[in-house]
Amino acid sequence: MKPFKNKQTEYKECFHKICVVGGGLTGAIMTLLLKNSGLFEKGEIAWIKPKEKKLSDLRTTLYNSKSIDLLKNSGLLKSLKQDDYTNVRQISVFGARGSLPLIWDSSDVTNPLGIIIKNEVVLNAINEQLNDIIHYDSVITNTTTNNFERTLYLNNKKNIKTHLLLSADGKNSYIRKLLSINTINKNTKHIAISGFLKQSRKHNGTALQAFTELGPIGILPFENDNIINFVQSIEKNNLQNLIYKNNLEEYVCKNLNEFFLESDLSFKPIKSINGIKNKLSTWDLNLNLVINPTAERTILIGDAAHSIHPLAGQGLNLALRDCVSVIKAIQKSSEFGNDLGDQAIIDFYKKDRLPQTLSMTAFTDFLFYGFTSRSAKTKKILNKGMENLNKSNLKNIFKVFASI
Repeated sequence: MKPFKNKQTEYKECFHKICVVGGGLTGAIMTLLLKNSGLFEKGEIAWIKPKEKKLSDLRTTLYNSKSIDLLKNSGLLKSLKQDDYTNVRQISVFGARGSLPLIWDSSDVTNPLGIIIKNEVVLNAINEQLNDIIHYDSVITNTTTNNFERTLYLNNKKNIKTHLLLSADGKNSYIRKLLSINTINKNTKHIAISGFLKQSRKHNGTALQAFTELGPIGILPFENDNIINFVQSIEKNNLQNLIYKNNLEEYVCKNLNEFFLESDLSFKPIKSINGIKNKLSTWDLNLNLVINPTAERTILIGDAAHSIHPLAGQGLNLALRDCVSVIKAIQKSSEFGNDLGDQAIIDFYKKDRLPQTLSMTAFTDFLFYGFTSRSAKTKKILNKGMENLNKSNLKNIFKVFASI
């Protein structure tokens, strides 16, 4: 009989002072900020992420003014070509069909309200800067901790010991599950639909948010003069009953054309963009909030710590604030020679991020549930409130929230 082997002893052990888990934008930017911080040697940082699938990705993200500064300071914006991104010169928010929108303009060419970049472009630029950082193309299967370090067990038969784990593995975070971190889940009963459309006139760098009868929709200007990227929120029950189920672009266009009829703006489907098939993306809008996004030697960032409704376009911008907060926490703690797993780092991060995360969550929930309410009275009050805001400087509260 063969002797029993303890599987854990078959793992190859490695040590890194700090580890980032997650291959999306949040994980990539967090790793880049750690590299550029001057706080670590290159071999002290590890980036753990699943093996990449080489697929054409047209999805875009809106970066607000603070995030633009972050991209500039990290050297990412400089590495992009001018046609890699679209400047947002105006933002218009429509409360109801026929109502006047809340409008914000930027007359300063050097300081747009935001920029829109394809996710693929940003990830490629980051990967070029992280070629000298140690990567593990694997997923974590388990984790343990002691007084000195956290151990991460990978499915490629390696285990990584680290002083601090930064988890950016998404809203369905497996790290969060392994550590039994409590999450407040919210089922919105809505589905998000995202794709591209052609509009009847040039977008001129204008982003739109409209609270239509179908549901909230965000419309972002794309690189071409009259191509837009949309994210439509629609109630699941409505989607199941649609006669347009096999051609959702037609239905989204029909809804938009009715909404913007008085604005003389219309939309129509397109089959491809830059030679790539225009394929819709859909996902359930099940949102979550983590009141305590930390555990021993672990910090959750990005969607692992909070996922909000996309109507505000602020999901990644919140995540980037998380990344900056992590760097600040480490810098402050390192001044006193503390270990990376010191409670001071954990406490700083929680105190710094939780108020902003809660306020943005409450703000987007208020807009979403208010404008999707079946109560005509509620909608009337909200629409009237937006009209009054448009007549005063109080409308800039939206701008403040959008820049968090």
